[in-house]
Amino acid sequence: MKTITQTEERRQGASFKVQGMVIAVARPPSLPPGTVKEIGQSGLVFQYRENGNSWMIPQELDIIWADYVDTHHLENLPVRILSDVMIEKEGNGSEPTTRQQAVAFESLSPRQENQLGRLIKARGTIPL
Repeated sequence: MKTITQTEERRQGASFKVQGMVIAVARPPSLPPGTVKEIGQSGLVFQYRENGNSWMIPQELDIIWADYVDTHHLENLPVRILSDVMIEKEGNGSEPTTRQQAVAFESLSPRQENQLGRLIKARGTIPL
């Protein structure tokens, strides 16, 4: 996948380091699921292992997390990619590469904003 970058990420507002397992799934399914590392009301950063099918640009993300009682699924969040960079190259080139993608949320519904706020409250830790 070619690297998509901007000179500076344009996510605004507070961003928090994520505690526990929170998964981002791209739609259309072009990237493997990734682990969310940072999140805020305006966007998130996640890491994924490149799989060779990473040529499509995701239009939406699903976010999945669980607590001790329930699994939560925040669906169809419209996103715009801010950056997609290689952070770790494995072995001799035959192993997948770890990449980090930053996205900004676009036009969230009030319900999505509310669910996102609950996720940040439950899993956001250290303000960045």
